[in-house]
Amino acid sequence: MLNRSLYLMSSKLLGYGVRLILPYFLVRLLTVADFGAYRQFFLLEVYIASLFQLGLNQALFYFIPRDLRNAGAYLLNSVLMNIVVFTAAFAAIAAFMTPLSVWLNMAILKDAFWLLAVYTVLLMLVSACDCYLTARQMVKASAAFEIAGQIAVSAATIVAAYATRRLDAVLFGLVAARVFHLLAMLVFIHFKLRGFKADRFFFGIAEQIRYGVVLGVAGMLWTMLMRMHEFFVSRYYGTETYALYSVGCTEIPIIQIFTQSLAVVVLGQFAMLDQQKDWEGVRALWKRVLTSTYAVTIPATLILVLVAKPLIIFMFTDGYTAAVPIFQVNTLLKLHFIFNASLVLRAMNRNDVSIWVNVATLAVAPLLLYAGMKLGGLVGIIAAQAVLMIGSRIATTIMMNRLSAVYLPYTVGIRDLASFYRDAWDKGRNLLVSGRNHAR
Repeated sequence: MLNRSLYLMSSKLLGYGVRLILPYFLVRLLTVADFGAYRQFFLLEVYIASLFQLGLNQALFYFIPRDLRNAGAYLLNSVLMNIVVFTAAFAAIAAFMTPLSVWLNMAILKDAFWLLAVYTVLLMLVSACDCYLTARQMVKASAAFEIAGQIAVSAATIVAAYATRRLDAVLFGLVAARVFHLLAMLVFIHFKLRGFKADRFFFGIAEQIRYGVVLGVAGMLWTMLMRMHEFFVSRYYGTETYALYSVGCTEIPIIQIFTQSLAVVVLGQFAMLDQQKDWEGVRALWKRVLTSTYAVTIPATLILVLVAKPLIIFMFTDGYTAAVPIFQVNTLLKLHFIFNASLVLRAMNRNDVSIWVNVATLAVAPLLLYAGMKLGGLVGIIAAQAVLMIGSRIATTIMMNRLSAVYLPYTVGIRDLASFYRDAWDKGRNLLVSGRNHAR
């Protein structure tokens, strides 16, 4: 587990490191308003993708391990259904594009609508391919495409920004790079892996949708909760202030990438343990996952809080110094990644728990965010967001323990953490030695 999750983490960190170069250049090449609109473009992409996805991509982690002979059929189901659903979704958005753009105070929705539509569909299809690869434990292939895709996107965006200083050209370069990214993945899956091969096709679509919708609704609600604070700022403060706030919300995703990499490795394992009703195995695996997340999350959070000011100034110039306290609170918010009860709930096919917790949290979110805005402005909004995110994760973990046949702990011991660090050190040293020997 540790080997594969560390491999995925390293590759995703490298890929994100390439993507992190983008704001360093764009903030110096675009106006504040254009940079804010650029960030709004991605906020809309994430929200629309979350609202209309049916969970079909994530459902691959459930169905493929149980029926490897027909893995290609499940992938094809995801690809086709994503195209159908998002075509319908953007057709509906287009009908109300102008009033929606005005109400959200986001002109970019109207100005770059078709680029937004194409980019969102491309990312959903890339996600389907990535989920297919990781569900089949093709970790190295997934990592390679992650890095290559980020390099292509960053290069195309920076070239467009340097050549034109125009936001529309930057977004067009972004879309073009994703087209090549998706085509490369499809060619690899089809010709190298024979990934679309199956015993039969166009079966189990209803089951895949049924499982995916519950999972998708949980994901949709979680994303709405996770990004609602940004809509608050954009709606009430405008594009230029949102540019400052979005800088404060810049992700240095050490924690996210580690927990996501860990999740794609263990999701299938939790599913198999649940199928076998091996609850002692579930508890042992949960403890290993919890130990890993504690070991990475706590030190990473402290380091990022301490280096916040020089990091923000280096990346975005001293014109964005006011974003430092926002960045610090947003970093502390990431402590919620310690508890990922959805790993067990998804294996148990109890995604409804996450739905109800998120519904309850969303019900109080607007009031809490508004109160935070009135009491503390931009910092008050992000502080309220931290309370919402951490509180919802703890509530979900409590509900998971009520359903579990064994007690799944909330904390880990010092010895467990020491063992993790020792094991990680040994793995890293062995990889380094192996790399040197290979080079010789």
